[in-house]
Amino acid sequence: MSIIPESSPVHKQLHLLARDARIVIFSGLPGIGKSLYINEFYSLAIQEKREVTVIQWDVARKAFETEKIMERYPMGDGTVHNGMKLLAGAFIRDKILKWSEESRKEDLLLIEAPLVGHRFIEVAELSDDPELEEILADESCSIIVPIPSKKVRKLIEEERARQVDEDAKVWMGAKPSVMIMLWRMVYNIALEFGYDAPADDNPEYDPEVIEFVFRQICKHRHFVPLHIDEVFTVPEQSESELHKLESVVASKEEAESYFDTVSEAYPHDEMIDQRVEAWYHQ
Repeated sequence: MSIIPESSPVHKQLHLLARDARIVIFSGLPGIGKSLYINEFYSLAIQEKREVTVIQWDVARKAFETEKIMERYPMGDGTVHNGMKLLAGAFIRDKILKWSEESRKEDLLLIEAPLVGHRFIEVAELSDDPELEEILADESCSIIVPIPSKKVRKLIEEERARQVDEDAKVWMGAKPSVMIMLWRMVYNIALEFGYDAPADDNPEYDPEVIEFVFRQICKHRHFVPLHIDEVFTVPEQSESELHKLESVVASKEEAESYFDTVSEAYPHDEMIDQRVEAWYHQ
């Protein structure tokens, strides 16, 4: 049963893309309901009789946690090693090309790509592969970024604080402190991009800043801001339930093949960090 009512502008916007698009990429900050919109979009696409292939960042990158790779790119305290992000990036590039070659015109590729912090940023950056660039730059490919209004964001923050303890070892989605940290990071990126606002260590959430930054990051792509000014009744779900869609992942052999290639190209952590930390400079 759909959580977003058919009368909602959000439903109508998602329905049009579920009917007409070839590739749809959901992006945006943690804690804004990306998983909800992805699941709703998937249901709409199935209703349109589309054959949907799904690739989700949180699922796909875990395939790279092999013993061989983790020895070189160990996980931090809840953080992903920057080298792992480069492996996942090589994977998503190849999978898009392969899907495009093998799919029918009525098929649909659905990708969850946070972009922030170099998480599948390869779908947004200008590609050095002409074939891949042609696919991603086409109007049949869209990057959707849900952008909550101030009212909705406030309610999300309050609900997240109720659900998630800052000291919790297991939780659903981003902790409140992570949501605030990433918002501040995006605000500072906006200033770096020339957004007209004062420097502020504790800026008030502003949806216009979110749209400004992601529009800049996605300037080579068909960017679709999904403005959220409605509160939907969402049942509490486990993280595994939110990621219930079957996602394409790399086999162990594929994962370690990417590792061999990337580790040769970037032999030192300093080189990896330099590449990853420049993720929003397109």
